[in-house]
Amino acid sequence: MVETPPLGNLPEDVSSFVGRTREVASAEQLLSGTRLLTLTGTGGVGKTRLALRIAAEVRRAFRDGVWLVELAALEDPDLLVQAAATPLGIRDWSSRPTQDVLLDYLADKHLLLVLDNCEHLIGACADFVQTLLVAAPELQVLATSRESLRIPGEQLLSVQSLSLPDPDRTPRPDEIERYEAIDLLHQRAAAAAPGFSLTPETVSSAVRLCRRLDGIPLAIELAAVRLRRMSIDQLLAGLEDHFSPLTGGSSTALPRHRTLRGTIDWSFDLCSPEERRLWARASVFAGEFDLDAAESVCSGDGIARDDVVVLVANLVEKSILSRSDLPHGQRARYHMLDTIRRYGQEKLRASGKERQVRQRHCDWYQRLAEQAAAEWFGPNQTQWVTRLRSEHTNLRAAIEFCLTERTDIQAGLRIAGALWCYWMPCGVLAEGRQWIDRLLPLAPEPTTARGTALWVYSWAASHQGEPAASAASAEQCRRVAEQLGDSQMAAYGLQVAGLSAMSSGDLAAARSYCSEAWRRHRDLDHLASPAVMALMQQGFVAALQGDLDQAVDYAEDCVRIAREHGEHWTRSWGLVVLGLALWLRGDHQQAIPSLRESIATKRGLHDLFGLGMAVEFLAWSLTCTGRHKDAAPLFGTLARIWPLVGVPLMGIQPLAELHNEIEAKARTALGAAVFDTAFNKVAGMDPYQALDQVLDDKATPPKGPSQRDDPQWSPLTRREQDVAQLIAEGLSNRDIAARLLIKQRTVESHAEHILAKLGVDSRTQVAVWVVERRAAHQPG
Repeated sequence: MVETPPLGNLPEDVSSFVGRTREVASAEQLLSGTRLLTLTGTGGVGKTRLALRIAAEVRRAFRDGVWLVELAALEDPDLLVQAAATPLGIRDWSSRPTQDVLLDYLADKHLLLVLDNCEHLIGACADFVQTLLVAAPELQVLATSRESLRIPGEQLLSVQSLSLPDPDRTPRPDEIERYEAIDLLHQRAAAAAPGFSLTPETVSSAVRLCRRLDGIPLAIELAAVRLRRMSIDQLLAGLEDHFSPLTGGSSTALPRHRTLRGTIDWSFDLCSPEERRLWARASVFAGEFDLDAAESVCSGDGIARDDVVVLVANLVEKSILSRSDLPHGQRARYHMLDTIRRYGQEKLRASGKERQVRQRHCDWYQRLAEQAAAEWFGPNQTQWVTRLRSEHTNLRAAIEFCLTERTDIQAGLRIAGALWCYWMPCGVLAEGRQWIDRLLPLAPEPTTARGTALWVYSWAASHQGEPAASAASAEQCRRVAEQLGDSQMAAYGLQVAGLSAMSSGDLAAARSYCSEAWRRHRDLDHLASPAVMALMQQGFVAALQGDLDQAVDYAEDCVRIAREHGEHWTRSWGLVVLGLALWLRGDHQQAIPSLRESIATKRGLHDLFGLGMAVEFLAWSLTCTGRHKDAAPLFGTLARIWPLVGVPLMGIQPLAELHNEIEAKARTALGAAVFDTAFNKVAGMDPYQALDQVLDDKATPPKGPSQRDDPQWSPLTRREQDVAQLIAEGLSNRDIAARLLIKQRTVESHAEHILAKLGVDSRTQVAVWVVERRAAHQPG
């Protein structure tokens, strides 16, 4: 039996964890008797690190995992629910409020939710947690905050400074591990300056240094990196000189707060003027950022662009910035601890440059979003998915800046519109609609940015089952296109009108709109992922109408065009529709390769909704080819996917009925006990673990001779066999089209596929294959 790793998203430790044995033990004991434990304490005291250690210690006790929700960079309380849903893997395609989908998903889950840095959203966090605890009886919450959430049942654990020896005692070097503050200083200094170690002569200075820093972990870490270039006594002397004015500070501030503030002030003063500017300017980043972004946003006005890389390295060395080392080939990323970031924001505000730097931040992320949209139709989609996911918080911050300043709503619309390549492929529809909803009323004038945002909004609304909202937005898009004379926008307006019609059940109108949209896209020579999706959409509607040969044609055209351009997302959807159309036509075996290829592609794109559709049709195909043991765990995987999506099978009732019918067929064939065992093979796994478990083993073929040994088997679809027969009779493409009552272009497409599948390069060789196949089927 394969042991699956614990569920969750806890980060790996990047440095050693020092001390806190008592706090971890206390927290474990408290969690055994409470559903909400809040770690409180001043900034820099180590609440986040302690929470992560506690979570790691207890995660195997939670059937459904331990999940971290980072709130430090989130400024808008309206996005709190979305911030919690995202790490859990919820990709909500329904029209229901995201909170309802989240609560339904958590209702039967036994998991620990770690909400980190709640203090700046304390009211929203308190309401949210209270709602969660009522809706999900097995859910527990571990929160970190500078103040309590003040809700019934909350238990508090006050996080204190690290332990120090008694004032009248100096430990020996072999005793320092007994005192957490000294041990932390020793470990971090040794990491910063290899060869460093405390001696009998320096231990007393180390104790004085840690006592001067009140045992605050962040203050100790900031001081430790200075031991690369100075002795402990020099460091201590510098601190004493710097801290002497603190006695005249605010008498209402807590001593530890004054100490930490003084330490950060001291670290800031030790930086060069250029390093201070970069520290302040880099504080505009929400979460992580890369070097390209830092060069664009932080340079100018005293910082040369070429100097940014050196200044970033210097701030990493001083522990102001932290570097995330990513897998080979991915760009390094940097971030600040929340306390240090907020200090930088104060300095930026005081410099009078805050708005200017935030504008540069917004400009950079607008360019990034538009570059992603422009390059999406090509081979680099997986890299763009990774990058856009990592920049989610910065993209939010850029749009929020446009809304807050109200001076450039067009820029906000351009970002939100360009991010169709993130909202739709990655299943972030609800948030995308939320941003566009807020932006559109502020910019009613007809512009390209508004028109783009309107068709993106319409697309999202149709997929969330809101045809009225989708139709209204599609009509507005078409009016803007008419006012601007924008033919490309008009084509998208027609296409989303077709999606709206499909969502409302008007399949004839949907097919007509999408067909006209694709004609216009083609006439404009406009090949982009959403444009080529018009072919897939026509195929999907044709399949639902029962026009299965035409559905196959549309899907194959979609796959062919996408494949020619190295595009993944649209191709994977074309393969889904191809699989569905082939299955509906009775070509169950031929549907399987397309669906498996789609699944492999969609996993790389994290397209959870598309995965659900592909896995669904693959389960149906396996069932109808007698592979019930392979189908059963796929039905179990669907039970892991659809709750995260929120709307199974796009809410299309005939498909939902087919799901129930085919799952029942597999259950009957295997027997309830065997089916349930196979179905539950993936219980407790996330969807991607489940697919690893189910699909990495090749699907077992039915007993008996292989399919290729069956004289009835053909690599061609039924319609391709018809075309091949007519090719063998010597008919031209035009004559074949007339005989089969289909378009000549469709015949040409079939002919290309036939040549490719048979591995031949002439129509004569196709005729030979037909004759040989006919002879093989003759009796005797």
